[in-house]
Amino acid sequence: MDKKKKEKFEITEMFGAQPDKERFFTGCIKRQMDDAGNSFVFSRIVMPDGLLCASAPEQEELSDNLDKMCKMIVDGSLHDDAGAYKEIFKSKYFLN
Repeated sequence: MDKKKKEKFEITEMFGAQPDKERFFTGCIKRQMDDAGNSFVFSRIVMPDGLLCASAPEQEELSDNLDKMCKMIVDGSLHDDAGAYKEIFKSKYFLN
């Protein structure tokens, strides 16, 4: 191997969300810095009905939020809700 070329690798941490004692979903977590130099954590977890992505300044806050969002998706059928729309000037707008 040429000394000028360095091997590149990326470390990925496994992370999980647990809405209750019987269910556990795993994904990956990445630690990054924003443009202002503040650190944050980002997680992507594969759910049965989709993908759950979230970020937070601290890992503990991210963990709490992911657990709550997992519960909303699995028990509350959050992905099944199409949301509300309103028609304005013959165009359909999503209300969030």
